[in-house]
Amino acid sequence: MKSLVSTAVILTFLSGGNCLPSYGLLSNIKPSSIEVQSIAQNNHQQLMARVGTTLNSQFYLKYGKTAYLPSENLEIKFSKVIEDSRCPTNVTCIWQGQVIIELDIMKNGKQVSTLTLTLIPGRDPLPIQFSNKYSVTLIAVSPYPSGQAIALKDYIVKIVVSKP
Repeated sequence: MKSLVSTAVILTFLSGGNCLPSYGLLSNIKPSSIEVQSIAQNNHQQLMARVGTTLNSQFYLKYGKTAYLPSENLEIKFSKVIEDSRCPTNVTCIWQGQVIIELDIMKNGKQVSTLTLTLIPGRDPLPIQFSNKYSVTLIAVSPYPSGQAIALKDYIVKIVVSKP
């Protein structure tokens, strides 16, 4: 059964079919010929750890996963949660808190930048520029605190990469 599901996922991926928000697994971007060859050689684990996306498109990225923008040859990895001091649900706080994350940016396979992005509930997100050419905006971070610790593996960010 596991092999049947894997085959269905790979066939959907190869056909370029649209997928639901990928959370670090798959997306609606058609694979390149190199990616198709890699999948055919049964070497698809790394590819499935990446989200394919495009400029100016919001996408979800799970902690530890990497987004790939093929048109720009850019990779963005959600590498760290530095702080999550957001006020938990059903708690009265004097400050709404904030969440601070870190993204590693790679171009042509080489790390070019590490970005620190902050999101404060109730405020508009601010874009952070890098490489004098792109900006990244942190739109949302989930799950929202409920009073219990959140495991790193459970964090998912919603971001957009654009050219200003």
